[in-house]
Amino acid sequence: MRKKERIVPSEVFLAVRKQDNFVVGIIDFRHPLSYSLRIFGGSIGYSVRPSERRKGYGAEMLKLILSICHDFGEHRVLLTCDKENTASKRIIVKNGGVLEDEVEDTAGLSKSGIIQKYWISV
Repeated sequence: MRKKERIVPSEVFLAVRKQDNFVVGIIDFRHPLSYSLRIFGGSIGYSVRPSERRKGYGAEMLKLILSICHDFGEHRVLLTCDKENTASKRIIVKNGGVLEDEVEDTAGLSKSGIIQKYWISV
């Protein structure tokens, strides 16, 4: 696969807490899915600042971006996470994620060596 085939457009958003304009996280909607995103990365990637985790920001960020994905014409989106990342798994499932598959992480992106693939209808 050529490098150009791996690059896709994306929409990147910062999650900013209104009360103090503090950036608590970032979320990225990648579209359309390339081959490598279909296997390892998914349609959406997000991260919450470590000091702000376990406060509901990740679930809210994902909830908000799903309508944006729909506006772009998506009917379902793929999210992936390390099998051992229970926090991310909870966020995905809370937003309607359904586990499709587990794949060996041949790209070295996870700690466990297994990537879980979830689909969410939007």
